[in-house]
Amino acid sequence: MARYKVILAYDGTDYAGFQRQAARVSIQQEVEAALRSIGWKGRAILASGRTDSGVHASGQVISFDLSWKHGEQALLHALNANLPEAITAQQITIAPDDFHPRYDAIARDYGYQIYCQPVRQPLKQRYAWRVWPAPDIILMNLAAQDLIGEHDFVAFGKALKPEGTTMRNVHQAEWKIAPDGCTFHIQANAFLYHMVRRIVYVLVQIGLGKQDVTIVRRGLETGDTGLVALAPAQGLMLQCVYYKA
Repeated sequence: MARYKVILAYDGTDYAGFQRQAARVSIQQEVEAALRSIGWKGRAILASGRTDSGVHASGQVISFDLSWKHGEQALLHALNANLPEAITAQQITIAPDDFHPRYDAIARDYGYQIYCQPVRQPLKQRYAWRVWPAPDIILMNLAAQDLIGEHDFVAFGKALKPEGTTMRNVHQAEWKIAPDGCTFHIQANAFLYHMVRRIVYVLVQIGLGKQDVTIVRRGLETGDTGLVALAPAQGLMLQCVYYKA
């Protein structure tokens, strides 16, 4: 018996998020079904975090215990052979017996993609939010700098547990120009529920001239921005989870 660490990529469009659901199919259910087909007897896999319905990942991390005698590469092929096309194990390695993908993580990267076109583009719509007219990336980056550092982010999300802290430490937050829009990269030690999507929505409102650039700072100071909307799920991707070497 060994504990395996898996880097997982998936298109979340047709799934009810990562976590197992009673009435709708989730990423977790698909992965566990694939594992059972190759002899896994566990109750539940472990994951670095829960992505929302419609959110994608290129670097989700999961782990599980399995008796397997054929090597990591053979396990990778066997798992992928039983997964649907929208989900793929990118890499499998043996981890320490006490490895936990969530509690051992020291940082996480998310990306958010926006495309700026006057009409909807079906080939982009699954993976990006259409915003028109194009928001001002200079204003968005100016406001994003206020996110960096350790703050109480209660204005931008909820703790996963009722007694959980809303303090988080954001390491990086930056917009970059893309060929047909812009992309947002944010890294933090951890994220609150809906934190990235709420941040993106607020920053885009600033970029469109609908909110003042100081609203982020006010939200961090007072715990409220006055805005409760979220950026659409399809633009968001969990890109990487970091661990100590």
